[in-house]
Amino acid sequence: MTTTTPSSAVAARLLADLVDLLLPGEGDWPSGATIGVQSTLAIHLVEERGEADLARLAQAILQAGGPFADHPEERRIAIVQALEAAEPELFGWVRDAAYFAYYESPYVVAVINAQGHPYRLRPHVKGYPLPRFDPARDAPKHGRGRWLPTGDVRPVDISALELDVDRTQAWGLKR
Repeated sequence: MTTTTPSSAVAARLLADLVDLLLPGEGDWPSGATIGVQSTLAIHLVEERGEADLARLAQAILQAGGPFADHPEERRIAIVQALEAAEPELFGWVRDAAYFAYYESPYVVAVINAQGHPYRLRPHVKGYPLPRFDPARDAPKHGRGRWLPTGDVRPVDISALELDVDRTQAWGLKR
């Protein structure tokens, strides 16, 4: 079977249809293609795996029975299953990247927040609200280990240990 590289328009449609099968949306949840997951996915695919894998993905979808249009849902699912069977590593990467792109969308974050769950696009900026540490509530209950208040933590005296000079120099440690 000879393979030809599909046009950009065909490849874009194939990826959008795949994304909509992976992330169909329902109710307040938008579908993946509606919020543009396929574009983010394509950019990440090219950045991390190269342009050849973007073309490879489109070819693999066609070889699995695509395009998806005009097929009933059962047939579209069968095409995705054939794609996964033929290209398990590529499919797994694409699936995971699509999920990450979906949950990084401001539209999906808004749905999550509207359901009462605190979720931020950039949690590293402010973090998530946490209650203050309460020893009575937060101390381990399993009977193993213990915690020390920060003020009670003391450095361990290692002066009696003989250090391997070569290793300490390789690690940049002072003797």
